[in-house]
Amino acid sequence: MHLTSILKKTLMAVTGLVWFLFIVGHLMGNLLLMVGPETYNAYAKALVSNPLIYPAEVLLAVFLLVHIFTAYRITNENNEARPNRYMVKAASTGSSTFASRTMIYGGAILFVFLILHLIMFKFGDHEGEKGLWGLVVSWFHNPWVVIGYIIAMIPLGMHLSHGFASALQTLSAIQPQWYKGFKQAGQALGWLLAIGYILLPIWAWFFAEV
Repeated sequence: MHLTSILKKTLMAVTGLVWFLFIVGHLMGNLLLMVGPETYNAYAKALVSNPLIYPAEVLLAVFLLVHIFTAYRITNENNEARPNRYMVKAASTGSSTFASRTMIYGGAILFVFLILHLIMFKFGDHEGEKGLWGLVVSWFHNPWVVIGYIIAMIPLGMHLSHGFASALQTLSAIQPQWYKGFKQAGQALGWLLAIGYILLPIWAWFFAEV
């Protein structure tokens, strides 16, 4: 299927922004983990009892697949457009940032993390004495899970910090003179979200008891 460059970039920008908003909302809900099991489990129960949750999950899955597909296509086409390795190296040392040059690799790490995250938390045993709260905390008492989770948040921060302003620029949602400000705001917000997620396993490890 042939897609124009503009359409592919637009699809990647839209799907990326949807996931950005989801990540913000997901963190806000999961910060309730630190409030206690009753509050966190009530939040989780309210989510799964909402009839819109399943269509929303399907939509997120579709958007993720579209995002991955378009990112893969754009990366391949960009590489093929460069006639030799010297030009690839020269391009990589230009105005692009480390985050932008490694987006595809960070995205691959995040996809693997997402699969493991779903297996452990969404499809894990929620029927224990302390429900989903207990399941999450028990996993966060495993040092390898804590270390892996924290490491995975580094590419998340890089992905979000670069992607926010880049997506808005692709959609012509910001004026050129505002781009620098939005870029800085996106970088701050991206890393703030990553740090917020990192706080969860650290808090559970030091302060939560199953």
